[in-house]
Amino acid sequence: MDSEKTIIGQCPLCGGNVVKTLKGYACENSFGDQPSCSFFLFSTIGNRRISDAEAGEFLSKKKILLDGFATKEGKCFTSILLFNPDGSVNMTSQIGTCPKCGGTLYVGSRSVSCNNFKHPENPCKFTIWRNTSGHDFSLEELEALISSGATATPVPTYDNQGNCQQHRFGFNDNKEIIRL
Repeated sequence: MDSEKTIIGQCPLCGGNVVKTLKGYACENSFGDQPSCSFFLFSTIGNRRISDAEAGEFLSKKKILLDGFATKEGKCFTSILLFNPDGSVNMTSQIGTCPKCGGTLYVGSRSVSCNNFKHPENPCKFTIWRNTSGHDFSLEELEALISSGATATPVPTYDNQGNCQQHRFGFNDNKEIIRL
């Protein structure tokens, strides 16, 4: 009896099809008597189940921002998943360099903040709220905002009455986020 395989995306190592398996996602070229690829992505990472859609996005973009990971102690955290050159997964919450003070920016469940926020002499109050004007920033939008000072394209935003408008976001001279 033949069964259908669910193709999730393309292998980051060899370009073959990645299919859903019992414990995760594997390259089709890793099966058989003489496997030519070793790629495997577990469906549970950091005590969080990765959905098929998230796995597909991760495979196509090579990185993804996800909430809901948990430590063994049960503390929840947000992380960016990245592929290492060998196909293994790296988790990081570091997203870039603070445009205000040069510190390190970390992504959390509600905001992107500078690691110098508790600096004793010169605390940095730089923050990007992940939901601004009703828009949830994607990883790509956050990276563009941090690296170039503005989102690349307009995004839908909402006012208090529910009216939708398209705006780009950027920084003013004080490095505060504004609509452009």
